[in-house]
Amino acid sequence: MLNSDIKKIVMKYFVLMLMILALLLFSKDSTKALFASSQASKDGAELPTITQADQGDAPLRIVHTFVETPSPEKIVVRVMVQNQSAKNIRALAIAADTRVDFLNLSSRASILMPSQIKTFDIVYTEDGRPKRVNLSIDFVEFGDGTAWGIDNANSRDRLAGQREGAKAERQRLKNLFKSKGRSALTELLEGEVPDKLESSSAANRSQEWQQGYRSGMASIRYRLRQALQTSNQEQVELELNKSYDTSEDNNQ
Repeated sequence: MLNSDIKKIVMKYFVLMLMILALLLFSKDSTKALFASSQASKDGAELPTITQADQGDAPLRIVHTFVETPSPEKIVVRVMVQNQSAKNIRALAIAADTRVDFLNLSSRASILMPSQIKTFDIVYTEDGRPKRVNLSIDFVEFGDGTAWGIDNANSRDRLAGQREGAKAERQRLKNLFKSKGRSALTELLEGEVPDKLESSSAANRSQEWQQGYRSGMASIRYRLRQALQTSNQEQVELELNKSYDTSEDNNQ
């Protein structure tokens, strides 16, 4: 009987110690959370109010937004979107009032699959901090090449220009590499993308198309610079034959 009573006392003591330990841990975590919240509210940055336009039948929907201040000079609006269509999405444009952030999801890994959710960042610097940001989806291109959206920012033209510029620059660099070798390719890539486009296809094109063309050229040059930093000759050749984006593959 005595042994039984001792066991009960020991068990009660053990349970009591566990409860005290749990209470201490909870209090510690709560204090940390309270301190973090207080610190976040004292960084001096006035966070913008985020609103959304009516999304209607948009195949890409904004499901959540939040604001972060990674530094005193920067505000980041993180936009969480979900592909609510039955098709893959390979390019999109998110409008933040008069500003539009265009994204070509150029690799297979970055394509937005049906029902998939991804988060994209809209970054504001100190000089351009907004007090209010109204978000909407302006443009979507699907894996089969069809598109949706008002496209106020003419993203369709920008995307077409990117692809044309990337294709032309890749072929030019491939020819140079084949005829004059690695040193000639390296020398050319030390320069910047020219402001004036010499391509005949650029004539009478929109400003967005021409900006996209330069962007496509710059992207190919960047890839080649990265490949040339290695001593692997096959890596350079592989990059010269690599697709710019998934539009060059079979429809996704």
